[in-house]
Amino acid sequence: MKDKTVLITGANSGLGLATAKALAKKSFDLILLCRSEKKGQDAMADIQRDTPTVKVNLVTADLADLDSVRDVARKISQQYSRLDVLINNAGYTPATIEFTPDGIEKSFYASHVGHFVLTWHLLDLLKKTAAETGDVRIINLSSAAHFMGKKARFFRHIDNLSTWSAYGDDKLANILFTKGLARQLDGTGIRSYSVHPGAVSTNFGSDTPGFVGQLLKVASPLMRSPEKGAKTSIFLAASPLKSIGDGNNGGYFADSQSKAVSNRDVTDENADWLWEKSLPFV
Repeated sequence: MKDKTVLITGANSGLGLATAKALAKKSFDLILLCRSEKKGQDAMADIQRDTPTVKVNLVTADLADLDSVRDVARKISQQYSRLDVLINNAGYTPATIEFTPDGIEKSFYASHVGHFVLTWHLLDLLKKTAAETGDVRIINLSSAAHFMGKKARFFRHIDNLSTWSAYGDDKLANILFTKGLARQLDGTGIRSYSVHPGAVSTNFGSDTPGFVGQLLKVASPLMRSPEKGAKTSIFLAASPLKSIGDGNNGGYFADSQSKAVSNRDVTDENADWLWEKSLPFV
């Protein structure tokens, strides 16, 4: 059987790089999707030093630039005959609130809309692989911070939106997207999972101003390493399905176990609503 292929967004540092390194050791072929060519090349060299036999390829796209997302998905679909795992890992907490020209908060646009469009344009390849293997997985990085999110704020220009509310909205959208994928792709052999990696010491929040930013810097030594934070993503990407649980498609995981969500906006109806609201962007 051929080695499985995984695509990881935001794979040049932090959780993404730790996940890539671990999956390389499990004989996955890697596709790293990074915004920066230079940082992506550095990550490739780092992974190859760690696992010299790994097959690794770099593609570049900006998740906030949907034309570049469509182009890279088309390139991957043409170049690869299979894609077993898609890990939508990239995301950030905004230092300031900014909006796209059509009024969408920028971190929400990159974290949700960009990943929705990427996933949509990779679906044919994912479905082809699932038809052959019966086992394809989409993993969306979320956070326990989803409890701060509100579906009512999605896609709206809100001038007094706080950076933490924006981050909560992003993470809530990641969970609803995961549920939506499970509902839309039921019976195809494609399963979806969302992940809380824990409080991880990366460059997360490094640009956050004021007291909260100082608090994050002070707390950094107490946080998990990226390697520990990546363990749940690695578990969901590489473990046998029976270890994950057949009934957990669309579920939320932390510490490699299925967990309950902590936001009343996580409903099937809201997952369907988010799917329909996201379709015009594809």
